[in-house]
Parts: sequence; structure tokens; C-alpha cells
Amino acid sequence: MLLVYQWIFIHLLADFVLQSKKMVRHKQRFKYRSWQLWLHCFIHAALIYLLSPDKTIWAIPLIIFVTHYLIDLWKLYRKDNLLYFVLDQAAHIAVLIAVWCIFYQPGGWWQHLRTAILQSRQGWLIASGYIIIIFPLSYILGYATQRWRQEAEDNFARTSISLSAAGKWIGIFERVLVFTFVLINHFEGIGFLIAAKSILRFNDIKGDHVRKEAEYVLIGTLMSFAASIITGLAVKLLL
Repeated sequence: MLLVYQWIFIHLLADFVLQSKKMVRHKQRFKYRSWQLWLHCFIHAALIYLLSPDKTIWAIPLIIFVTHYLIDLWKLYRKDNLLYFVLDQAAHIAVLIAVWCIFYQPGGWWQHLRTAILQSRQGWLIASGYIIIIFPLSYILGYATQRWRQEAEDNFARTSISLSAAGKWIGIFERVLVFTFVLINHFEGIGFLIAAKSILRFNDIKGDHVRKEAEYVLIGTLMSFAASIITGLAVKLLL
């Protein structure tokens, strides 16, 4: 598996470090006629070849060059958004893994990996914990704070302008971070997260005219942190 990790590192290096914004703009402007696109693909293939154990297998750099060219060319004719960015990167990494499987995979590696994943009690427990704090807890916290939400929302409309669904995503990310800190025994990270959130929210909630908003945010934050900590401790106990 070391070779796969090395190839993925090479891909990230060539795609993000060795590719300048000037090269990207040239590719976007000239598409398949861009010599920068050809150079970019050649750099990928050359670096992959240098890290390949068997230098006699010329098919490896050739496959990397051709597939990288086709994937990048496909992306150049698509919108520049998150979906196509993720699909582009996933396709490149999938090609690297496929090439490794064809030329270097140890016998039965997939069966062993699949068995290890499916029979990992720790993996299933941790994955379940993340699902719980992302989805069910969102509904539970929503119901728990429902009695105060209407009062706070009336105040929000008069005093502030907020991004659509920003609170929901802030809550999800903070619960993920808190749950992760509990799992890795770094409770000090939770304190840092609380302090950072308090500093960022200070100017928004100071003053008597936003007292209801401040109290609502405080209640929601404490519930979110407490639920994430309890879930994390429960998962650790089961582990």
C-alpha cells in the first residue's frame, strides 16, 4: 500500500503545488490546444514513473498521461464548481488505485481489506457516532430549543442579517469537532473551540437589545456541546 500513498502524494503535489494559476488559466482558455495541459500531464506521468518500483513497465506512465489528459479535458468543458472538482479528483485517484491493482496488488488484498472493514467493531461504532451527532442530534436539538426559537427569530429579523442555514452548518461542524476531540482524548480542544466561538460571536450578541438572541445562542451551544461530549464518551465506553 505504500506505493499507493506515494502516488496519491505525487498527484496532490503535481495538481496543487506544481500547477500555477497561470497554467490553469491557460488550460481554461485554450482547452485541448493548451500546451500547459500537455506539460501538466507529462509532469504527472514522469513523477509517477520515477516512484514506480519497476522502471520497465512503460504502460504505467502512458496510462497516467492519457487518463489525466482525458479527465482534465473533460473538466475544462464543465462548470467550475465543487461537484466537478470533487469528481475530477476522485477520478484521478481512482485511476491511480486501478493502475496499482493491475500491476502491483498483492494477492487477495481486496478480500482482506473488505473483511477487515466489515468486521471492525471500532470502525462501525465510530461511524455510527458521527452519524448520530450530524443527523439525529440536529432534530433533537431543534425540538429541544423550539420553545425559544420563535422569540429569538423575531429578534433576529430586527437586529441582524444571517446567511441561509448558516446556524445549521455551524452546529454540525462544531459537534463533529467536539466528538473528535473526545475520541482522541484532547478535551482542551473543546475549550479552545468554545473560546473561539465566544470571541467571534461577541460583537453580534452584546447589548440589551439582543439579549434574547444571546440567550438562545448560549442555550443551543451548551446543548450541542453537551450532547456531543456525552455521545463521544458513550462511544469510547463501548470501544
